[in-house]
Amino acid sequence: MEAYIEKLGYIGIFIGTFLEGETTVLIGGILSKLGYMNIYKVFIFAAMGTFAGDFTFFSIGKIFGRNIVDKYEFLSSKVPIADKIIKKHGNFIIFIIRFLVGIRAVVLLLLGCTNIKVSKFLLFSIANSILWSIVVSAIGYIFGNVVYIIVKDIKQYEFHILSAIILIILIIIFISRRIIEKKEKSYADR
Repeated sequence: MEAYIEKLGYIGIFIGTFLEGETTVLIGGILSKLGYMNIYKVFIFAAMGTFAGDFTFFSIGKIFGRNIVDKYEFLSSKVPIADKIIKKHGNFIIFIIRFLVGIRAVVLLLLGCTNIKVSKFLLFSIANSILWSIVVSAIGYIFGNVVYIIVKDIKQYEFHILSAIILIILIIIFISRRIIEKKEKSYADR
């Protein structure tokens, strides 16, 4: 398992963060604490994947405009919420975009449709990618420390512990997304 994580773990972090990434980076932080990965490489690959994903969605919005959003139901259903957020928070949204779970891609596509300069987006996107990667990786790393303290001889329990950690993280993300969806509905109804 160690060799597999060592070979493909960083690529997995890059791909996972390209799309959403919270779970991927948390697990990367935990695996770093357990000695399977290097926390600094987790930061770097998470920041690169995050930036690449955000810039890709922003660029799609710049190139194809609003037509691509209107084409897909799952994107167009979140457009009113994303529009309200962009109008309310203006340029600050560029910085906090990585911390918005569930509507990030739509907001990035819409940002691409606006008159925001690419250079401004790049500056904020690099900053938020680095900050987000460090914060989320550190949370995983700290949680990994708790696991390490509780279970002294981690090697004999590694499969069970990693499975439990992944399950707990997935449950937390599922619950938080449900809460966010309820908030989005109430925000959209305003």
